[in-house]
Amino acid sequence: MTPPETGNTTNLVADLHTHTSCSDGNLSPIELVEKATARGFSTLAITDHDNMNAYRALAEGGYNGPLNVIPGVEISCYDFGREVHILAYYLDHTSEEIMAYESFYREDRIRRAQEMVDNLRACRVNISLQEVLDEANGATVGRPHVATILVRKNIVSTIQQAFDVYLDIGKPGYAAKTPFPIAKAVEMVHRAGGILSVAHPGRYFTNPTSCLQLIETGVDAIEVYHPSHWYVTREFYRVLCAQHHLLSTGGSDFHGTRDYDEQNFGVFGVTESALRLLEERRDAIRNTQLA
Repeated sequence: MTPPETGNTTNLVADLHTHTSCSDGNLSPIELVEKATARGFSTLAITDHDNMNAYRALAEGGYNGPLNVIPGVEISCYDFGREVHILAYYLDHTSEEIMAYESFYREDRIRRAQEMVDNLRACRVNISLQEVLDEANGATVGRPHVATILVRKNIVSTIQQAFDVYLDIGKPGYAAKTPFPIAKAVEMVHRAGGILSVAHPGRYFTNPTSCLQLIETGVDAIEVYHPSHWYVTREFYRVLCAQHHLLSTGGSDFHGTRDYDEQNFGVFGVTESALRLLEERRDAIRNTQLA
């Protein structure tokens, strides 16, 4: 991953890409909020995979601390022949459409977990769906839970090796989620009063043609500042945003389960002025929805 000194460390006020134990992170929602407050952030977006349960837990628990928590989610899309993750911010967590989406993908992730287990067993890697569900412990089931089991059983040495050998796209244990086009996510999120940013695009898009197709889906922003983006990648997406009137977002993609999470937290994010632009885009979309 990119060393901390290559992040955008000037006057950061918000980390817009984080995960909790409600998906594949290791901190509870309140623990992550306290960590962000201690690091000096004024704003935090919790973007767990395909669910907003962390935000609901904080709201229902009566959190009234100094940190502004943006209701968010990382949406699993499949478009352009690949999986693409979309960060959604400022969502109405009571939206029936959003809750229906969460319910569908909760079940789809269990279906996917079973398929991964079956694929691994076909390779004589003996794990069970129940082990995966127990590892998730009620959180949204994902590949990291499968990877953790592979490490625990000494089938691989590290989480990264589990992905490299078994769980990445094209590997024998991989199973795809049900396709969900980006344009459909855009419509859903805008109806729920939110805005969208493409998460770590450097992982998916390596040519300008693909990037232009991405922009045409109607996304509002691109995650320019991410630990996986080196300087040249960041500059490419920063210029692309400027040329096409898109906003820039940034975040550490903190999970707390990886060695580099600590060094990246507090180093990647957005400034006060960038945050205000995102809020203005949100307001403009909401006004359009009400018109």
